[in-house]
Amino acid sequence: MSSNQPLVSIITPSLNQAAFIEAAIESVLAQDYPNIEYLVVDGGSTDGTLDILRRYGERVRWISEPDAGQSDAINKGVRLTQGEILAWMNADDQYAPQAVSRAIAELQAHPQAALVYGHAEFTDQAGRVIAPCVRVEPFDLYRLLNSLDYIVQPTTFFRRDAFLAVGGLDASLRYCLDYDLWIKLALRYQVRYLPEQLARVRVYPATKTASGGLERLNEIERMVRRCRQERLHAPQLDEESGHPRRFVRRQAGHRHLQHLLRADSVQRAPPAGGRAGQARRV
Repeated sequence: MSSNQPLVSIITPSLNQAAFIEAAIESVLAQDYPNIEYLVVDGGSTDGTLDILRRYGERVRWISEPDAGQSDAINKGVRLTQGEILAWMNADDQYAPQAVSRAIAELQAHPQAALVYGHAEFTDQAGRVIAPCVRVEPFDLYRLLNSLDYIVQPTTFFRRDAFLAVGGLDASLRYCLDYDLWIKLALRYQVRYLPEQLARVRVYPATKTASGGLERLNEIERMVRRCRQERLHAPQLDEESGHPRRFVRRQAGHRHLQHLLRADSVQRAPPAGGRAGQARRV
């Protein structure tokens, strides 16, 4: 395969998602990008998920065994794949047509970037489009650390070497494992915003984001405080020149939590929001 078409490894973590996983798989298989390695990492489903996976035969590679949760499943998937570019598609979400090819073109055009993200639409439990995720916005590290997670997880693609360099996903996090990864990557590498629709995000009451409540918000706040304390003086690349520059904290932690509490009902419920921690475990 041409070096202009790097291998992209897409991982779907799943546990008892038989109602949705077929749509997620079909959205991956329908991509026009020619060099995709796809792996479903199932946590031992008992609801018919494995029957669906078996029907795909050699078209879909999968494993099913107990794991320690979403982060563990995705980190395992990374170890079992070879792609230069990585992504994960949750079993209840879907890619938009041409999402992979558009994201890869953006990363190729900006070789210093480690992460690219784009826009998404909300769908209901039946897959009907509700509204766009209007909280998505151009990249700004200060806002990412001090306001909200405006990066919608299923729209993201990132480089394997950068993912490994920042330690992968933090297995201690249940709700904001993706948010933590964006911050870790952003503090060391360039991030690109692609103003195109790349995914559809399913929203329904059983998702972790919808059901996490104050426990989820507290985990987010602890994670952001830790990132500030540990990486306050870490070099950040200037988006224009690519040279390191310093990020300076300008806002106290309690103000961040207050913003989260105000914005959460807007961001997490359509039509005026986006989902920060994507649901796998229900």
